[in-house]
Amino acid sequence: MNAVKLITRDIGKALTVQTKVIDYMTDFLLERGFCWLLPVMLSSITDPLWPDPAASKMIAPEIEAYGAKLKLMHSMILHKQFAIAMGLERIFVLSPNIRLEERDRDDGRHAYEFTQLDFEMAHASMEDAMGLIEELIVGLFRELRGPVWETFERELPRVKRPFRRFTLEEVIEEFGGEDEASRELEEPFWITDIPREFYDREVDGRWRNYDLYLPEGYGEVSSGGEREWEYEKILGKLREAGLSEEAFMPYLEVAKAGLLKPSAGAGIGVERLVRYIVGAGHIAEVQPFPRVPGIPAVI
Repeated sequence: MNAVKLITRDIGKALTVQTKVIDYMTDFLLERGFCWLLPVMLSSITDPLWPDPAASKMIAPEIEAYGAKLKLMHSMILHKQFAIAMGLERIFVLSPNIRLEERDRDDGRHAYEFTQLDFEMAHASMEDAMGLIEELIVGLFRELRGPVWETFERELPRVKRPFRRFTLEEVIEEFGGEDEASRELEEPFWITDIPREFYDREVDGRWRNYDLYLPEGYGEVSSGGEREWEYEKILGKLREAGLSEEAFMPYLEVAKAGLLKPSAGAGIGVERLVRYIVGAGHIAEVQPFPRVPGIPAVI
């Protein structure tokens, strides 16, 4: 695709829906007492995305600023925990993420530059966070059902709470995997108990985390969990993962000082959610300036 074809695409209808989606989600959180933070785009620390198999192949670009090396953000998860440690009870941010995926990740769902609606709640449980997302999705689909049908002749499901829940083990046993379940099921569903990053809480060998999947094969749209806040547990998981303690020193310093607090939160992929709502075949169809793994950006 050249610049002329990019500029002359008919993308206005999808972006009108995206505007409604962002407006609804931000209003939803503001009405529930959340504080809207501005994003961090460069930091000495960012989400390692361990143990996602793709993370080992993912590049975390760095720049030098005033004598310090700073990474482009994979996600603001650690900064959300810092914000809660500052005494903020409920926060959210429209967070730009940069994840330079392998070229073979062009599956219509992945983008190497995308935006998450990221939220975090102090002293919350996974049930609190999952319930909040369910309430948001039910209301959003109800709000957009008419406009989406009129514009795209696409019928959004009339979803009800609670959404179905599976552990990762259960979804593999019943469907063969997460993507297979996404293709087979007709409504959004949860996958829980996923072995994951050092900041996700683990209790009695069970992970207190959760991913929301969309039907029709659209896959994961949200990922979250309760957070570890105790220094020794965090340090042990870092060492178990073989991650550099030095690379996460600011985070470890705050944890060692006992300043991290119990919290739970999640990130919702804005472009992935919009892609599903309008029925787009590829995430590039809802990005005015597509950022697709393996394909150089036109502009």
